[in-house]
Amino acid sequence: MVLSIAQITDLHLLADPEAALRGCVTTARAAEVFGALRERSPDLLLLSGDLSEDGSPASYERLRDWVEALGCPAIAIAGNHDQPQCLAEICGRSPFINESVHTVRDWRIITLDSCQPKRVDGWLGAEQLDWLDQRLAEESTPTLLVLHHPPVPIGVAKMDASGLQDGPEFLKLIARHEQVRLVLSGHAHQAFIQSRGSTTFLGCPATAMQFDQATLPAGWRSLELESDGSWRSQVHWVPASSTLALNQ
Repeated sequence: MVLSIAQITDLHLLADPEAALRGCVTTARAAEVFGALRERSPDLLLLSGDLSEDGSPASYERLRDWVEALGCPAIAIAGNHDQPQCLAEICGRSPFINESVHTVRDWRIITLDSCQPKRVDGWLGAEQLDWLDQRLAEESTPTLLVLHHPPVPIGVAKMDASGLQDGPEFLKLIARHEQVRLVLSGHAHQAFIQSRGSTTFLGCPATAMQFDQATLPAGWRSLELESDGSWRSQVHWVPASSTLALNQ
């Protein structure tokens, strides 16, 4: 049975719902995206960081209300702008799934924490990499990894400088585990796709402003995962202007 996933990232919500960030009213854009998601009814929502810009309780409470209204389970990870403790306190109960390893419909979903206090760039560290290696050695189930910082260079100097700094170690590790089919990330505020071996790396456009093309609207990514490890994905814009599709 197909597993339908929606990924949203980099909402950058503010306590004041009418406030703008770099000319973008982030709350309004996020509300439009959640409206589009309600029409799609995904099986699972993945939120890959920078959910709040100011780390305010009000921003996370608004996010929680939207997720509850969507009516599906959700997995949320922190980005470098988030306040992880506040996020955990407010979004720490159903429908949020608060476990690092989650198995659903023949897929394993593993979340990673790439954030460092008071830093923009990402880092997993030896201890977390060892933990991941152990989890991946447990079974060969098709696996999707989620982290905030892109672990591969995307060809944009500013974003590559603030990406995952121990990305080479991460890539070397997952190359040993062919069941890792997908690695999803946020942070870059743009969509991208790269493949290395059996693994595809997908970047998701932001719900807030896009860094590569400021005129683009809010974006999100849909995925359909098959039990045999194959998958399909599309990038969607809200309001809809185009759809980018890919299959594997």
